Amino acid sequence: GTKPEMEIFESGMIGNAVRLLEQGLVESPLHFDFVMGIRGGQPATPRMLNFLAESIPSGSTWTVAGVARHQLPMAALAIVMGGHVRVGLEDNLYYRRGELATNEQLVARVARIAEELQRPVATPDEARTILGLSGPEGAEAR
Repeated sequence: GTKPEMEIFESGMIGNAVRLLEQGLVESPLHFDFVMGIRGGQPATPRMLNFLAESIPSGSTWTVAGVARHQLPMAALAIVMGGHVRVGLEDNLYYRRGELATNEQLVARVARIAEELQRPVATPDEARTILGLSGPEGAEAR
């Protein structure tokens, strides 16, 4: 199955997502991805993430995508807050200052942090359950 991701670059976009829900164009529960730390967008701060997480409809799921140097601290904060994370080269090219990263490095680092915080990384089946999705097409025939 599939589900639209409500990618939020500034808090007013949450209202747009809610309007889509009210008009019957998307189904509940919604899934939000808060993109944080982009110039001209919402700041990558604990206060802002808390505001966003509290502003979405009840029962919705959420992910945070911190951009560039904000990726690691926002991912750790989301894990602590009970949210989910998006990490990788789409949002951040560096493992640390001056050292280019690979996707594997970025994902492995956040997975280690999640494990240490007793929030293990979801399996594909667990992720589908969290998002309310069915399995891959044809999975029943296997």
